[in-house]
Amino acid sequence: MNDQGLHARNPVFDASIAGLCLAFALGLVAIGQTGDWYSGFIPAQAASQVLPGWLWESLTTLGDGRVQLALMLPFCLRYPRVFWALVVGALLAGAMSRGLKIWFDLPRPAAVLDASQITIIGARLTAHSFPSGHTVSAFSFVVAWLALLGWRRALPIVVIAGLAGFSRIAVGAHWPVDVLAGALVGLAGGWLGLRLTRRFRWGLGIRAHWLLVVIAVIGVATLPFDGQGYPDTRPWRIVACLWGLGGFVLCYLQPLLSGGWRAANRPLEGLAAERQAGD
Repeated sequence: MNDQGLHARNPVFDASIAGLCLAFALGLVAIGQTGDWYSGFIPAQAASQVLPGWLWESLTTLGDGRVQLALMLPFCLRYPRVFWALVVGALLAGAMSRGLKIWFDLPRPAAVLDASQITIIGARLTAHSFPSGHTVSAFSFVVAWLALLGWRRALPIVVIAGLAGFSRIAVGAHWPVDVLAGALVGLAGGWLGLRLTRRFRWGLGIRAHWLLVVIAVIGVATLPFDGQGYPDTRPWRIVACLWGLGGFVLCYLQPLLSGGWRAANRPLEGLAAERQAGD
């Protein structure tokens, strides 16, 4: 399977993304109706404690864009359109998230609740709560895969994104309203990125693709050394790093060293011709 059909018109997919966004928006409205923007945090975190803290800490790292790049690197050559759509979607969703964080600047649970009311796993964060950036990243990653694979095959990815979002409550970093907003922003940014890359095909050029892959490799290489406040996830981060870098070596470096530049880029030649035709 390749990703040639990624940008095919699909009203059912568009409707499903719109439906998810509507559901998350209604969740935000429901919380707003209570008058307490921090509503639901304590029971949600209490429910999370049926699972061990190390699991939530590991799940929360799935909202780290470097981990997503590590997971994607072995597949970038096979699914270059997905890779490009994910990059653009992540940039758009991240920009929206950053703007909302600056605009609202809501305090995080650790800045509001007493120590007896909250369990904190990892770093104690206090500011820029809304929306959850990790949730934004997790759900922006979902969209292109949903478009390519459909709901049946991509459902595990959606479930994992949901768990990554919920983990932000479990580790004490975000309110439920932050997670709902993060999912909404992530889906919207991912969908806009998917639509934009229908026309804007710069990332499908051979040199552009290599540039993006090299940037991804640099980011992935930092995973063992920077846990972003979750040092106990180092074993998992090392595994993700080795997965990503191993994929880069097998899919890019080995063909380059054994056959030269042209051999390494043979899978991308049709893509480059498609980009020129689109331009």
